[in-house]
Parts: sequence; structure tokens; C-alpha cells
Amino acid sequence: MNNIEAAKTHPIVAILLTLNGGFLDAFTYLGHGNVFANSMTGNIVMLAVNLAGGDMHQTLRHIWPLIGFVCGIFAARLLQLIAWRHPSSPAIISLVFEIAFLALAALKELPEFWLLAGVAFVATQQSTFFTHSGNQTYSSVMTTGNLRRCLQLLFESTIPRVKAAGLRDAAGLGAISLSFVLGALAGGLITHRLHDAALWLPAALLLAALVEIYRHARAAYATP
Repeated sequence: MNNIEAAKTHPIVAILLTLNGGFLDAFTYLGHGNVFANSMTGNIVMLAVNLAGGDMHQTLRHIWPLIGFVCGIFAARLLQLIAWRHPSSPAIISLVFEIAFLALAALKELPEFWLLAGVAFVATQQSTFFTHSGNQTYSSVMTTGNLRRCLQLLFESTIPRVKAAGLRDAAGLGAISLSFVLGALAGGLITHRLHDAALWLPAALLLAALVEIYRHARAAYATP
């Protein structure tokens, strides 16, 4: 595992990415027709409900992120094939692209199709390439699995006896779960006030994550 690959699993990077994930879900839900940026389960349910109710306009709104989701997985696979000699490159490329896309969307009001599909696209790539915090798997774009694993580790590490390592892992996943909530809270507060310009904040969070990756990679490289 090279330094970049190890650095992208740092807990601070996981927290910054998860703050972004919570923010984007709140942003699209509140600012763009109750659509989820990350939860394709929610979009599929709402698509079916609106289709049953005959609301085609709202149905289409839930189709756009599904298109972005499919394209995001396809693009992630292409990146992996193109950069197979450098396993960390796809993650960095996808992160830079996500920052650029969110900055563009914050600067220029994009048509709803491109915004919803684009946010789902970059969020899908983020969840594909950033999967570990330390030795624990996590998701930066949804919180159910993080919270479930956190509680499992908590109970496994206290019943029937205390296991310090398990408690540390549970605390890490708890911090990630809380980050998603805080990101969504920030998204709810800021989207109402700034609308699409609110995307400057998640772009800044991702830029901070990119800086952290390179900072920790350089520190590891400098360590004898």
C-alpha cells in the first residue's frame, strides 16, 4: 500500500468526506425537490410513489440521480482500468473532479438535470474510492451501515468483557455517523439561505480532505 493509499484511510479524511455526504443529501432534498443525492433506495421509493400518483415531473426528478449513479459506477470502473498501475490515482482524480464540479455548480446555476445527476455521479465515485477509515469499512454518503457497525462493535466490545480496541473502532464509526448528521444539519441551514451557492462549503470540505491526504502521505514518506 503506497503512502497516498494509506493516507486516504485517515479518520480525519473520513470525517470530512462524510460531512460532505450529509450536506449534499440535505442540499438536494431541500433545494431541489425532495431528491436524495446519495440514497438511491430513497429515490427509487419516491420514484415509484410519484409514478403511482401520476406526478411525472417529480418522477423525473428522481430518475436524474439514478442516471448519475449508474454513470458514476461506470466511470469509476474506467478509472480503475486506466490507472491500474497506480491504485490511488482514481481516488485522487475523482476527488479533484468532485471539487471542481461543486465549485462550478456554486458559481453557475446548472439545469436541474445536470445538477442532480452530477451530484449523484460525484457522490457515487466518492463512495466507491473511499471505503476505509483505518481498518474499518465505512460509507461517506450514507449512515445506516456506519451506525449499525458502530453499535455492533460497542456491544461486542463490552459484552461479556471490555475490549479496548473494539471500543476505539466503535468510537471512530460513531464520529463518522455524527459527521453525517452535522453535515446534513449544515446543509439544511445553509441551503435555505444560499441555495446553489451553498455548494461552496462541501467543495471546501473536499479540498480540506485532499490537503489532509497529501499531508499525511508526505509525513509517512518523511518517516524513516
